[in-house]
Amino acid sequence: MSAFNIYKKEDHLNRAISLLDSVAITDHVYACLELRFCIEAIVYQNLLHGIENIPNTIIKTWQPQKAIKMLLDMESQTVTDCKIQFNLADHVTSPTEGFPKDGWMTMGEQKIPPIKWLSKNYNKLGNFLHLVEPSKAKAKNKKEIKEELAPIAEELREYVKGNLLITHKNIEINQCPICNQDFAFSTKKVKQGDVKKCSNFRCGGRFTVNIDKQLNKITFSHNTYDVNCPSCSKIMIIAEDKIKNLEKFSCKNCDSEFIPKGTYEFALVPKVI
Repeated sequence: MSAFNIYKKEDHLNRAISLLDSVAITDHVYACLELRFCIEAIVYQNLLHGIENIPNTIIKTWQPQKAIKMLLDMESQTVTDCKIQFNLADHVTSPTEGFPKDGWMTMGEQKIPPIKWLSKNYNKLGNFLHLVEPSKAKAKNKKEIKEELAPIAEELREYVKGNLLITHKNIEINQCPICNQDFAFSTKKVKQGDVKKCSNFRCGGRFTVNIDKQLNKITFSHNTYDVNCPSCSKIMIIAEDKIKNLEKFSCKNCDSEFIPKGTYEFALVPKVI
């Protein structure tokens, strides 16, 4: 079944716009939900068509945030507006003659919003789906939600019109060995020694690209430390970069957070006369 039939982004946007026309504040909250559904539909459509032969095991484990992060990994390949048009072949006898000026018919159009814009506004919409913090409750403007949603809905109008999606070849999916987050990369753009960062901000693992030209295989190497969590005694896998940069890390089992402490020493190097 086509992704256009599974994820109907236009329906979600139309329902959101109808809800925004209501005078009831509660309807504006439901409009947030429909706008988030619209963004999810855009992301899922582009992933299903954007990655050739995507494994079913990946599709089964998708979550909205996870899917958006994967599309962020593909951003250099996906942020492209494209219109496909066709003309009668007998108008041009050879490529050197150029293309005809008239008679073009549009087959379809692909309009993809910047993935960072989708991610930013998806999170922004999510903020309206929670109760207001006590410190902000009194200052909350009842018109604020609608005023915040209107520009997002207006921009999404342009991105639900497209009825064409381009498949990108040479895209592979790998899994972060630290947090098991899926990330996508282009086999044509990675180079030996490149550093790839995990798209999971809580992980932040960095991996070095290794290319075996004989086997035509790309692998990622990384250094980690296995440490027992002082709170729950479970093993924590900590990326070497987090230790070197003294960055916070957390236990995935109990969510305890830790701060690494570094001790530095220096010694006087005698001059050679």
